[in-house]
Amino acid sequence: MDIKSIDLNLLVALEALLAERNVSRAAVRLGLSQSATSAQLARLREVFRDPLLVRTPRGMLPTARAAALAEPLRQVLGEIGRMVQPSESFDAAAATVTFTIAASDYVEYALLPRLVDHLEAHASRARIAIRPTHYRALRQQLESGEVDLAILSRQNLGEPGPDVRSRPLYSERFVCVARRDHPLLKGREVTLDQFCAIDHVFTSPAGGGFVGQADQALAAVGRSRNVRLSVPHFLLAPEIVARSDMIAVLPERLAAGYADRLRILQIPLELAGFTIVQAWHERVHRDPAQGWLRQVVRDLTADWTEADRAPLPPARRLPQVRR
Repeated sequence: MDIKSIDLNLLVALEALLAERNVSRAAVRLGLSQSATSAQLARLREVFRDPLLVRTPRGMLPTARAAALAEPLRQVLGEIGRMVQPSESFDAAAATVTFTIAASDYVEYALLPRLVDHLEAHASRARIAIRPTHYRALRQQLESGEVDLAILSRQNLGEPGPDVRSRPLYSERFVCVARRDHPLLKGREVTLDQFCAIDHVFTSPAGGGFVGQADQALAAVGRSRNVRLSVPHFLLAPEIVARSDMIAVLPERLAAGYADRLRILQIPLELAGFTIVQAWHERVHRDPAQGWLRQVVRDLTADWTEADRAPLPPARRLPQVRR
């Protein structure tokens, strides 16, 4: 194959075809007619001497050669895009841009109002699309451009690969919440016996879980709790707690938003907090608009330190457990 015979537009078309696996959708993505896109696919098959995409009962699927080409193709086109990208800074006030952010409802509650206020003041033509975070598919979401920026805990980020960058934003801790007139709780403390005896609402972002970090900490001291209800969203838990005798373990910044309805209590356990990070793909690392967004998020959370949170009473001394 003579590289001088390759039209760069063919490579752009190949990336769209592999991403969409459908000629019609690829044509829309490329801004071409379906017949023109079909002609490009035919030319690509000649160049690579491979069918590249084959029809099956499940739709068009890439051949082994096409699958092997996908990642190098993204890297090459990304490098070319960065090479020709204008170097001027991002003009937030004049830009019409849509930012797609993946975040849990807890992060949305904690950060989104601040971010919206900032955009209203400094980038009034910008839009935000919030998408749910699919932790197992996060790398693919960032790589494909489905998500520009993910904001999540370091634990949930895991090891996404060398092409995903991340940076810490702030630390969070857990507290226990109960309705203000809970018949079994007084003051701002909950004993370990009460914590274990009262029914709990548990937030399981993946859905259906009943065991979390608190259960592991309880097991370490020979105790357990009764999780009566498992919900997939953080914002459901305080609403249920406010209407029942159940309690919940929640991130403190979420609990603080319900301080007028809920009692915020020190957890009678040694329970580690977590760090929220922002993560993005290497392909948008040098994009001026994306860099501006990441800096805004850093600035909006820069004052979220230990000092800005209301002090909680010290935890009770844990009981000694006989082994």
